[in-house]
Amino acid sequence: MASRTQLVACTLCAMSASITGALAQEAEFVPETFGVKEAIDPGPNLFLNQQEWSGAGSINVYSADDLTYKGNMSAGAMGQVLISPDGTKAYSQSSYLKRIAYGEHEQVLQIFDVATLTPEREIILPPKAAMVAAYDPLLTQSADGRLVYVQNATPATSVTVVDIEAGEVLQEVPTPGCWGVYPSLEGYSFSTICGDGTFASFALGEDGSSAEKTVSEKIFDVDEDPLFVPAQRVDGLLLFMSFNGNAYLLDDSTGTITLSETFSITEGTEGGWAPGGYGLTAYNEANKVLFVTMHSEAYDGSHKNASEEIWAYDMEARELLYQSPVHGVISITVTDDEVPVLYAINEEDSTVLRYEADPEAKFVLKETAEHGDTGFATVLTVKP
Repeated sequence: MASRTQLVACTLCAMSASITGALAQEAEFVPETFGVKEAIDPGPNLFLNQQEWSGAGSINVYSADDLTYKGNMSAGAMGQVLISPDGTKAYSQSSYLKRIAYGEHEQVLQIFDVATLTPEREIILPPKAAMVAAYDPLLTQSADGRLVYVQNATPATSVTVVDIEAGEVLQEVPTPGCWGVYPSLEGYSFSTICGDGTFASFALGEDGSSAEKTVSEKIFDVDEDPLFVPAQRVDGLLLFMSFNGNAYLLDDSTGTITLSETFSITEGTEGGWAPGGYGLTAYNEANKVLFVTMHSEAYDGSHKNASEEIWAYDMEARELLYQSPVHGVISITVTDDEVPVLYAINEEDSTVLRYEADPEAKFVLKETAEHGDTGFATVLTVKP
């Protein structure tokens, strides 16, 4: 039988071995270090405007290949977003509110470097920019990218013209009763849609400081067939969809808007289908296919309803190709590839979705990826 002295000695030996082992493990521990990537991963990007109304918003960036989250660029409240054609610059017009609900606020046009997700500079705007849900035509740029146009509402409507290269505001162009900015394909002119069914066009000089106004004939009936604000370029023409599912093709090449053609995309269908949402159209030029978010049993006031289907429409044959079932989609964008990839915002689930369109099967959409927690968003853009 072991003596008390022997037991104490064994206990002390065990404790010593345990402490020695613990110290050895502690000595081997290497703490994890954190750093910041100098640039986001290469590859095509999907940009989503997460708009906030009570604080800072952001431009979220995802991989266009699989919707992997790459990062974000922080902006102010109620922001509008514009991405340069080459995808290297992001522009955000937003408000910085001193007391949120009242008092002073500052409106800024911020320019970001997309590769590093960092702000490069900012231009202070007159405090008149529209504080509304995001739509593509509320922040646009000239064909060469030198001028940026900001939609104002005080509630009087006007457009602030900003010279990006000079970093300054050039002028404010009054656009009474008109909304949205649709730049010309050449030069510095832009058009805007008006509440009496006409379009007003403004021809700016090379220095961006003048604005000669012309007004079109009445293009549409605002009571019987009102138009959505978003537009698509289709073979050089501006395409607008009406609340009733009629497509209007407009020519702005002469400096004054003229109507080239109008036709229905719902003719011959049943179920009371009509377009709905925010960014409701996307055009794939490679195949001449227009994608439209659609909802059934439409009624007066349902024009913002989330879609139940996305329609693929052949713009050359004037033929409905396929009706792909979806859920809760309010905005879409599409690549210009021979095999298109379409991206969508689901308002109900706060998700962004990726679909592949099959040209061999009339452009039926197949979901391939999803990313959640997008927050409130109505504008998304895909760039190479």
